Amino acid sequence: MSSYRDMIGDWDRAVRAIEQRDWLSALSHLSRITDPGSKICFTLGCVRLRTGDLPGALKAFDQTIAKDDRLAICFFQRGAVHLRLEMLDEALGDFKHALNNLRGNSVIDYTQLGLRHRLHSWERNNTFEPVDVPEGIVFKPRKHEVDELNMKDFLGTPKVISSVDPNDSFAGFKPLCPRKLGEQVVRGTRGYHYLPIDFTPKTASEVEAKAGSVVFVLENGEDGWSTVIANNQRGLIPTAYLEVWAGSRGNKQRQVPGNVSQTAPQAPASRPTGTEGAAHSKTVTSAARSGKDCLLPETVIIKVHYEYTVATRVQPGITYTDLLSNFKSKLGRQSGQIQLSYKDEEKQELIMIRGDEDLDRMWNQIVDRRLTLWCKCTDPLSGRQVLYQTLALYDYNGPGAEDMEFNEGDIIDVLSEVNEEWLEGHSNGNIGIFPRCFVSPRSSVIADS
Repeated sequence: MSSYRDMIGDWDRAVRAIEQRDWLSALSHLSRITDPGSKICFTLGCVRLRTGDLPGALKAFDQTIAKDDRLAICFFQRGAVHLRLEMLDEALGDFKHALNNLRGNSVIDYTQLGLRHRLHSWERNNTFEPVDVPEGIVFKPRKHEVDELNMKDFLGTPKVISSVDPNDSFAGFKPLCPRKLGEQVVRGTRGYHYLPIDFTPKTASEVEAKAGSVVFVLENGEDGWSTVIANNQRGLIPTAYLEVWAGSRGNKQRQVPGNVSQTAPQAPASRPTGTEGAAHSKTVTSAARSGKDCLLPETVIIKVHYEYTVATRVQPGITYTDLLSNFKSKLGRQSGQIQLSYKDEEKQELIMIRGDEDLDRMWNQIVDRRLTLWCKCTDPLSGRQVLYQTLALYDYNGPGAEDMEFNEGDIIDVLSEVNEEWLEGHSNGNIGIFPRCFVSPRSSVIADS
């Protein structure tokens, strides 16, 4: 037994064939319907009548009346077949049944039933030539039933809008695939790249770059975006827009203000009084976590709720400073401090992460290699005056905790001149001291922040 969908489909295809006067194709489509209704049987009888198969047409009309004995138009059409077969008594009986099923009406309009035809009664005192339903006039399925045969896409076409794998374009359901080796690994790594096409920023965290321009990649995020220096500005550009610049493989001297060479100077040996700090936190953190990494997964997907939600994959051994830097670039925070918190499952409350010790306790909240954090941002320059701005000529990674790290090309806000050799400044949301010889003053003087 054919399904309702198949029945409507074959019926509609048969009607289209009838409109083209392709009677054999119409007959083939109608014959595939295993349990036709009265309207389809009537259509089949009309097709057989046009092909000259009078016995077949008579059988089809018999089936129609067996399914609906009040269909006057079928009695009328079967009477026409009986006339052609010279079965006059049967023809007279059919016409009488057709007249009786008019139920006293002078006309029946079958348009609402899908048959573009009207059946009229006649006057007994007048004589007419025998007629039948005109060629090609058959019952048709309702339009909305035919329209529903086409599959409708209520969900739309899926696409990847965010993935921990920047090369992942699969929009179905499957585990994350490992990153392929090859050009994708080289593209976006720290160094010089060029853009083959223009990139126009859509948010404040992104930076504009023209086709053919050379940019310096500082960090390649796992969300498909790279932090770059372009036109003396730091911002985000999609990694897919970047191509490795051939000139970066040689020993290229980049021109910087003051024609200073690429070799970084030595930091002053004397440091400002009261700024001696402990060793950099990376060393302390690595020692504190020795023997614990084996209990944690190699990587964890961290989702951070901010004004919007971002996600990235990190290693549980990452330091607090690196974690803040990672999310600061993804949140597009060029200035300001971010405060991260995690939810303690036992206490059901948010715990602020202030350093590496809190970070160690945070890893205990990992479930299925996933972790959710909440983020707030504060402005570190609140109440501080920016004296002027400088441009970083070299990378600086200070040994002390009070030092402010920055990269070549970063814009640094100078907050105070500690002495002749050291400055206090702000860059990328961090405040600290740095050697004056690592930067060059910018010509423009800005107002109070």
